[in-house]
Amino acid sequence: MSALGRREFVKTTLLASGLIVTSGPSLAALSADPPPVHGSGASILRDADTENVWACWVGHSTVLIKLGQRWVLTDPVFADVVGLNIFGLRIGPRRILPPAFTLEELPRPDVVLLSHAHMDHMDMWTLERLTAMWPDQLQVLTATNTADVIADLPWGSCNEIDWGEQCTVAGVTIRALQVQHNGWRFPGERCRSNGYKKTGRSYNGYEIIYDGARIVFGGDTAYTTAFRTIQPDVDLAIMPIGSYEGYSALHCSPEEALAMSEMMRARAIMPIHHLTFKQSPEPIREPLMRLLRAADTNRLHVAARLPGNTYRYTT
Repeated sequence: MSALGRREFVKTTLLASGLIVTSGPSLAALSADPPPVHGSGASILRDADTENVWACWVGHSTVLIKLGQRWVLTDPVFADVVGLNIFGLRIGPRRILPPAFTLEELPRPDVVLLSHAHMDHMDMWTLERLTAMWPDQLQVLTATNTADVIADLPWGSCNEIDWGEQCTVAGVTIRALQVQHNGWRFPGERCRSNGYKKTGRSYNGYEIIYDGARIVFGGDTAYTTAFRTIQPDVDLAIMPIGSYEGYSALHCSPEEALAMSEMMRARAIMPIHHLTFKQSPEPIREPLMRLLRAADTNRLHVAARLPGNTYRYTT
């Protein structure tokens, strides 16, 4: 393997595990004086009481969605550090902005959606605490060939769902979407992106349907035209916008996230996967600034800029 090939292998390995090494200015310099999270978790959640369809960006790829009296939680990560756990020591990027609210303030989720097995999306620290708080009560959906990572936890149910498949959980209809990413948790594991279509770890986006409202959670994805297959006029597109510099095969740019939202004719975009962990070389605030410039040109409503910001569905 060439020196360039070795560098690319190591870079991809670190990204897949959640342990990212970056060059350039220090994290302290990039995250100095970060924008504050306004309001307490309790006040944010009280805001949802009268809403039928509501969503809050908690941080990274974690979004709490209220659908009637049901709660859906995506890729829950409340840990201060994501990455490898070696004898109790967690090694990986440290959180820059805190979650919008604490685990103790979180209402019991009716459905937990996991997009893939990367450590910054399938966070064992968080999932262990969630299942300890509500043992045998939480229903989790995850991508094909990833349930083994979390199967030992006391879930109410733990099911895999593949691209194009659809199911109804707690009255909420969930359809798994094909995205452009990879799914291996550790180097050397079989992955769908490496040609192991049946036995490799997969990676999902999700379409969430309830009472006439449709929300798309993009999970992690590079640019793909697969979102054109979704029925148009999506109410909210929850799309990743960060960690793109040097990783374009895995993560979309802010402008590409906007373009994929436009494929779905989304009414609003909630940007995720930025401002929370420093995982690639671009400045920590750059993804949001680029998205806001592009969205202003395209007149697409940006539903959240900071953790704790919310979206309300209006007819």
